[in-house]
Amino acid sequence: MLKSSITFVILLITQISTPSFAQVFFDDFNEPKINADYWKILNTKWGENPSKGTHGGVVPDNVYVQNGNLVIRALGDYYRGDVKGHGQNTKVGGVIATKEKFASGSYEVRAKICPQSGALSAFWTYYYENEDYNHEIDFEFPGRNQHPYKPEDSDLTWGLFSNWRGVGDDLHRTADKYLGNQIDGEFHLYRFDWYAGTKTQKPKIEWYYDNKLIHLSHEQIPDHPSEFFVGIWFPWWISEANFDTDYMYIDWVKITPYQ
Repeated sequence: MLKSSITFVILLITQISTPSFAQVFFDDFNEPKINADYWKILNTKWGENPSKGTHGGVVPDNVYVQNGNLVIRALGDYYRGDVKGHGQNTKVGGVIATKEKFASGSYEVRAKICPQSGALSAFWTYYYENEDYNHEIDFEFPGRNQHPYKPEDSDLTWGLFSNWRGVGDDLHRTADKYLGNQIDGEFHLYRFDWYAGTKTQKPKIEWYYDNKLIHLSHEQIPDHPSEFFVGIWFPWWISEANFDTDYMYIDWVKITPYQ
């Protein structure tokens, strides 16, 4: 009886001491089609400011799997093909989003971003209730187009790093950071580690490029579980889309939740 009690106590201590980890999300796009259990393909438009420029949203035709990669197609201002956008058939991108919501964790994407400064390649989390409760983390390219810079200053050697808890100026933080040549034809690793905060750890976000820490934020850190988005769209604040068709290639996506 004593031996059984000791065994039970040891087992109980082991169970309490051993951390439990949520299941890792991973997709290397080696199936012939996008995994519908993991992803939804967006068919919509958002963020348009007609006084500053319009775009054609994102459509499923611009998202597919080829040769073991997720392909996101971008249709610029010179496009004259058959793909139809929302309101116009130019400046049309593509986006996928996880069906599951994730919170604190390490978010990694191995990718070749679109080599056009007039198309926004982006990886982001997003949860929205209202303008004061808009939780979002962004990893966007090109950068160098926020104040005091102008859209024509957009530069693919820079990235834009943002985190939001609301749309007001005091509810988000944004930074431009130099990354170097991202359009060298090689895959690069884009990652951010999101710590929503615990009793012993302050909330923060760390952004990495090829495993090098590029930016750190401690303010306005989101804490609501969110879907994770990967894709291309055409906001008004970047360069003109002076091209026909170009692409972003995703080798794999990995999300490692923190418990």
